[in-house]
Amino acid sequence: MRRTSWIGHPLTVLALVVLVVNDHLLKHTWPGVVTGKLSDVAGLILLPAVLDLVLRRPALSIAVTGVGFAFVKATATGAWLASEAWSLAWGPSVILADPTDLLTLPALYVAWHASRHPVPAGRTVVMLLTPAAVLAITATSPELPYVPPMAYATEVRDGAIIVHLKSDDRYSDHAYLTRDGRTWEEWKFTGSPIPAASSCVGEHCFRVVPGRLKVMESAGGGTWTTAWELSPEVQDRLFRAYPPERPEDRQPVESLSVSAIPGVVVVANGADGVAVRDASGTWSRVGIDDYELDPAAAVSVDALGRYDDLLPTNALLIAVIVGLYALATGVRTIGFTAGMAVGCVAAWYWLAPRTEFWDIVSEGYAPPLYPDVGLVIVGLLLPPTAFCLMAFFAILARPPLWILPVGLAAGGLTWLAIMAPFQAWSVGWIPTYAQASVVAVVLGTVVGASAVWVTRWYSTPRPHVSGRPPGP
Repeated sequence: MRRTSWIGHPLTVLALVVLVVNDHLLKHTWPGVVTGKLSDVAGLILLPAVLDLVLRRPALSIAVTGVGFAFVKATATGAWLASEAWSLAWGPSVILADPTDLLTLPALYVAWHASRHPVPAGRTVVMLLTPAAVLAITATSPELPYVPPMAYATEVRDGAIIVHLKSDDRYSDHAYLTRDGRTWEEWKFTGSPIPAASSCVGEHCFRVVPGRLKVMESAGGGTWTTAWELSPEVQDRLFRAYPPERPEDRQPVESLSVSAIPGVVVVANGADGVAVRDASGTWSRVGIDDYELDPAAAVSVDALGRYDDLLPTNALLIAVIVGLYALATGVRTIGFTAGMAVGCVAAWYWLAPRTEFWDIVSEGYAPPLYPDVGLVIVGLLLPPTAFCLMAFFAILARPPLWILPVGLAAGGLTWLAIMAPFQAWSVGWIPTYAQASVVAVVLGTVVGASAVWVTRWYSTPRPHVSGRPPGP
């Protein structure tokens, strides 16, 4: 038997095809405003038809789609909730609020038109289209991760200095021209400039020092001396002051290129922007704000160091594992150890980056193209399972009552031992991030090992109290 179906309408099917092709081909080939908005248009046409399979009220399905879309695109709260939902299913994702996307809401009229003119479709067609539509909507590629822009090259042209900025392949390069080091105007260019490691004005030459925020100068072929530099400690802090959303996208903070004209020297310093020497010989730093050079955007050399956003969560994961292990060495039963193992897996599932979890359970393969509901359910069952196992076998083993507070303290102190060195680096008490990492590893290991040693050697089961009175 065939019946009319909204999801089988040619406009709905066309939206499904457009959504899949745009998200997985066009966005990567021609990133930009058009491909970004095209996904929104296709999704607004397709989603109401999918919702109507459950709601059975076309007007309500269209209204829910419109209100939900507006909430996500027009409010920070809606964007955050959508990001969390996508992250639960697909791993870390970022969906940004963008009020300009509301311009695509008229696409709901197409969905309304399709709902008013359903076409005959067999059950098989509906069963084939529905999973494809759900997959296309839920697998819609989220906003690409943020990569901070950087100043990577300078050049002298027509008596002026041009600074080139770039981020990644999603954005076209930008360039700005200056003649005095104070005012900047956008400059159109073609080609790929090559960073200039040195530049001369007459016999006065400048060169960058690879790997450092440092420029050397020489006059008349004489000895090279330092013209400008920031200390390695300050450079280490600035390197982490411009965090991308993915650690592998971190941009360099070092002197990459230098150009000089009479009275002005400009140095491209990666994500930190540029350093400029004016006619008076004074050096200043100019930061980057949304692909524009802005002195106010330069991070102060006295600002607090910024460690990775995932660090506190990773430290918490290690602390939970240490605390559970300390409890297991004190209780000393196979059953409790099994509960501890389940608890560690639960902590890993909920605290580790979700892509890491997917990579390991998939034996190195990429996450599947659909939400694995089974794994989500397992993640919800792991914590109560671990608690029940540990509580049951702890009651049977009857360990000393001080084991529980020691285990909790072990976890808390381990977290503090890991985080304290990075806080010390942040305020300048430890010179570099690498040194803070070493101190954190040493302190965390000492605290964790000490807690395990205490529970292992000083815990003895409490004696069972018999109800029989002592003999004569």
